[in-house]
Amino acid sequence: MLIYAEEGVIVLLTENEWNAINNILLELYTIDAPDKFINKIMKFIKMLIPYTKGWFIILNDDQEIIGEKSYFTGFDKSSENKYINFYYQEDYIKYLYDFTSETSVYRDTNILEKDIREKTDFYIEFLKPENIVFGCGIILIKNSRIIGIFNLFRNEDAGDFNKKEIYILNVLKKHIENILYNITQLSCDKMSIGKSIDIFSSEYHLTVRETEILKLINKGYSNREISDKFVISLSTTKKHIYNLYNKTGVSSRSQLISLFLDRG
Repeated sequence: MLIYAEEGVIVLLTENEWNAINNILLELYTIDAPDKFINKIMKFIKMLIPYTKGWFIILNDDQEIIGEKSYFTGFDKSSENKYINFYYQEDYIKYLYDFTSETSVYRDTNILEKDIREKTDFYIEFLKPENIVFGCGIILIKNSRIIGIFNLFRNEDAGDFNKKEIYILNVLKKHIENILYNITQLSCDKMSIGKSIDIFSSEYHLTVRETEILKLINKGYSNREISDKFVISLSTTKKHIYNLYNKTGVSSRSQLISLFLDRG
């Protein structure tokens, strides 16, 4: 059991809760796709912090929501669109943007005083009708840029998020920040390489199979591994590679990769 003191309040995490946190992190670090990561973290966190609705939104360089990369749970499509297209601009979480320089945990009831918060348009027109009057989350910041917002909500009956739950988010925040950033960069790199290969393939008039083999050569596959991947004979693989060399004017794998990288 871990004992943690925050503002005079003792926070206790049981061995089972620590084991759950460790198991969650172990699985999250194996994920290499942003959508899978976001889906998993929203499901995993419910094991430790009960919530009724939530979202994990991804922001671009202008701090605008990238809708197709964001994830909402518990909301219907109409509510998602309302938040993305209008109420995000009204959300008082944005009050923290100019004062937060690193990944931070917040609780809605700490952002504004109760009487002020409950008079905002965001609370009256969005939170109250959705029955999500209590919220908490993480502002995710990497290299001085806000890359995402992870937000959990509860209805009035469930009550506000407590010190223990806020502490759990503090334990997880840097891990979530690093994993999201790394897999987002990996995803961008894969897209960039894919586009470069398509351009290279078009320039040298490669066939579909030759392009597929080029991708595997770029990943370091051997001739035998390529043959096994496509269930073709070794001699057929060598013939495709020979055609690649002829079309691109090279005589070795290293020259082919070097040419691809230079042209890409």
